[in-house]
Amino acid sequence: MHKQTHCQDLVLIGGGHSHLVLLQQWAKQPLPGVRLTLVSPQVQSPYSPMVPGLIAGHYSHSDIHIDLPRLCQAAGARFIHACAHNIDPLENRVSLLGRPDLAFDFLSLAVGASPCHDIPGSELAVPVKPIGQFYRYWEQLRQQIHRKHQPLKLGIIGGGAGGCELAMAIACALEEPLYSGRVELHLVQSGKKIPADFPLLARRLAAREMARLKIQVHSNWRVTEITARGIYSDEGRFIALDKVLLCTESSAPPWLAQAGLAIDQRGFVQVDDYLRSISHPHIFAAGDVAGTSAAQPKSSQAARQQGPTLFHNVRAALQDASLKSYRPRGRFLQRLSCGDQQAITAYRGLAAASTLFWHAKDRADRHFVDQINHLPLSRFVRSRAASVHRAVDENTLGDGALGSDLFDQALARLAQSATKQSTTNQSTTKETREEDALACARSSALTPTTSALEVPDDKLLVQHAEQLCAPVQDPWLFGRLAAQHSLSPLFALQAQPVSAQALVTLPTQLPNASAALASRDLQLILDGAARELNQYDCTLAGGQLLEGPAAQIGLTLNGSGNRSLLTGRGRVHAGDCLILTKPLGNGALFAAQAQGKARARWLQQALDTMLQSNLTAANIFVRNRVRVMTPVHRAGLLGQVVEILRWHAQPLGDAMHPAQAASLGVSILADALPFLTGATYCAEHAVLSYLHQHNARNYRAIQNPGFWQGKPHLPMLVDPQICGGLLGAVPAQHADQCISALHAAGWRHAAVIGFVDTLGMESGPHPHAISQPIYLAKGSDWKQLATNHAAVTL
Repeated sequence: MHKQTHCQDLVLIGGGHSHLVLLQQWAKQPLPGVRLTLVSPQVQSPYSPMVPGLIAGHYSHSDIHIDLPRLCQAAGARFIHACAHNIDPLENRVSLLGRPDLAFDFLSLAVGASPCHDIPGSELAVPVKPIGQFYRYWEQLRQQIHRKHQPLKLGIIGGGAGGCELAMAIACALEEPLYSGRVELHLVQSGKKIPADFPLLARRLAAREMARLKIQVHSNWRVTEITARGIYSDEGRFIALDKVLLCTESSAPPWLAQAGLAIDQRGFVQVDDYLRSISHPHIFAAGDVAGTSAAQPKSSQAARQQGPTLFHNVRAALQDASLKSYRPRGRFLQRLSCGDQQAITAYRGLAAASTLFWHAKDRADRHFVDQINHLPLSRFVRSRAASVHRAVDENTLGDGALGSDLFDQALARLAQSATKQSTTNQSTTKETREEDALACARSSALTPTTSALEVPDDKLLVQHAEQLCAPVQDPWLFGRLAAQHSLSPLFALQAQPVSAQALVTLPTQLPNASAALASRDLQLILDGAARELNQYDCTLAGGQLLEGPAAQIGLTLNGSGNRSLLTGRGRVHAGDCLILTKPLGNGALFAAQAQGKARARWLQQALDTMLQSNLTAANIFVRNRVRVMTPVHRAGLLGQVVEILRWHAQPLGDAMHPAQAASLGVSILADALPFLTGATYCAEHAVLSYLHQHNARNYRAIQNPGFWQGKPHLPMLVDPQICGGLLGAVPAQHADQCISALHAAGWRHAAVIGFVDTLGMESGPHPHAISQPIYLAKGSDWKQLATNHAAVTL
């Protein structure tokens, strides 16, 4: 009988094939009491046996990639998009580039490897790993070859199975340039056998296929130097090449040498028969990064074979149960893709080439990728719901005293970090500091939950409270998003943020939840929030920690603003242009993520946009005579337009009827609305935020909603936004200049999305003013609308 696990953090570094199998099996057999986290610099992991087919053009990019956030969601794991660059095996911490360290109790490494760079001049060559970087290079090179029609000599160093498959895939993609002689393709191998580790008959078939594809093969050709002109051998021979690709033996990531783990002569983590580090048994390694005692070449096949053993042994280690040894399977069946949908299959010395073998491999590869990409979410959802109920019943954080202690400790650590940073920058003069203190509001923390704010006489205190449920599983990223989301209203008011109080709710979703895990999450959330707040000299002065069914953060921001600006806020005028700075749709994308229907690249593009601070855009608006400025938040774009027009519906008994007719209306230019990638797909498939129904009440402000039924524009108008863009009303004569400035500052989606004008009259026997102020226009141009308005006013 297995022992009950206590709450522990299991962290997986890298989206290698072994971890894909581990996560796939974890989704089917989750272990209560364990929090699983995957850290990867990529959101999509390529399945390497299909890469030659991608290069040859047989597969699309999405065909061969596994969506890591989606897989983590199915497995009940957190996904952190970050790059690990060191490990402290004594303190149990992983160092991540550009963000705080991540604590762990158990760790597993499957970070892969890259081609060896021991050859002098190898920095001039292009390594085939990481595959994502190589594929981007290959696409540019392929387009250049087909577009410029210039001679090119391309060389591949490494004649193993990977090098041979790559050469034949490239030859298939460049068939016409190769046969015409405009492009030369050379495959260079230091040994005699090409491909290495294949039987004689298979090597002969491969040689025949490569000759047919016009690949020039050089065996017994040891490269000693790579230059800009070509490559040299140990015998002084030379091959003139314009581009060189490295597909040599694997080398370990350089940072492993400083990680304090036992490594072999090639830099790989030395593991025992259980795939554990021989120096630190709580750290596992699998795939290319593991230096095993088994005589098995590094390959995707070997990494997949290690996956089930890694899954079993990690679970066993977490439960103090017995581990099992990894035993590599005998390599009886070998396959080699030949570029043009042919494959060589070798079995015990026999070999044959056929399209049937390629299609059999294609079916197996597609099945593996599809199986992982379409893991059901229902099991995880039920398990998580049950865990939430158990944790709430147990009330593991008690009456809040522990929460106060943890918050105090987290704030103390933040203060220590801020002190270290401030000592490195002492260039500000005493006079400047005194002037800044007089001109700005100052915040003083009285207790961890109370602070005092001193505001100069010519300023007004501005307060804004915002609460946000976690849209992502990464607590540090959640903290950053929450801070940016809360700061935008102050930027729109041209107020200076001064201090903030945080009310953090952590989910009690694990049995036997410990204060250690709560402390880790709290510290990461506050680190993320403080990172954004500190950029604007806003102090995180205090707060409180609570428990609940889901992670949330409520931020109350205090700021100071000029009295004249705040008391004399403007209104929109006829002839103003409405400018939106960010694309719409992140509410729908997060709804799709919750249902397992979002693609990783959609979400990554959305997050990049959401983390753009609105302060720069607000300053550009101010320089261009903005009259009204507001962030697009929960009410969606339509709600903000209704708000700046100051239009609302009045109740009449149990029904609703429009208010008195507004004097101004807005033509929203449907074709100009910017949408995030994937947002319209979500709208067309009715994958929408839970707030959509509430926000859709503003449809009654639209004159022509019937025309837009079934199109994505209507649901996108009321899509609630997290860290949405600013909506500004700018006089038409300044609109072009404002848009140009926004684009130059990095707001590439900024666009004029509406034009303000006086409302017309409805025709009929009893003409009356149009009651709905918004018209959703198709094919209209704001410059033409501005010209028409100017002509009427004259």
